[in-house]
Amino acid sequence: MDTADFYYVYYLAQDYLHYVLRQPPLPPARTRVAQVLRRIASSLQDQTEEAVRPLLDSIDVSSVAAAKRIFNGVMEEKFADGNTNWGRIMTIFTFGGLLTKKLQEHGVQLTGEEREQISYFITEYIINNKGEWIDANGGWENGFLTKFERRSPLSLSKVTAMFLALFALFRKYY
Repeated sequence: MDTADFYYVYYLAQDYLHYVLRQPPLPPARTRVAQVLRRIASSLQDQTEEAVRPLLDSIDVSSVAAAKRIFNGVMEEKFADGNTNWGRIMTIFTFGGLLTKKLQEHGVQLTGEEREQISYFITEYIINNKGEWIDANGGWENGFLTKFERRSPLSLSKVTAMFLALFALFRKYY
């Protein structure tokens, strides 16, 4: 992926985190991909957040550096089997969103710079580890949108199951 791809994914990460934190003013998403990401990832996040609340409450995410360490460790384990699909790409964003909310719950003041740092490490992971897969599977416009724009309950339930499996990995770290 090139620089333009990096900035596109960075925009998606920033937009999603801004949306998850419900920070006004929340402008409309600038792309269809961002719009679909907001809808699907936040729905997924809302569905699973309560299910994993006890686990989330048991961890201490008190800094962006701690969030990055947890994020990278869980992502390494999540993708250790070498399998990638759009549902797993979705879990990257949703896990980043959950960690961001957890930081906020711990009283960490999420300044613009700190939100940028979180967006950056999400983007960095996607570009460095999943960029080639994304390109080979239609990219954001033809791959991601095709998979999620007209989502079926079956595909969302599969993504939810993957997300819950992600939290099983999370336990390994906390």
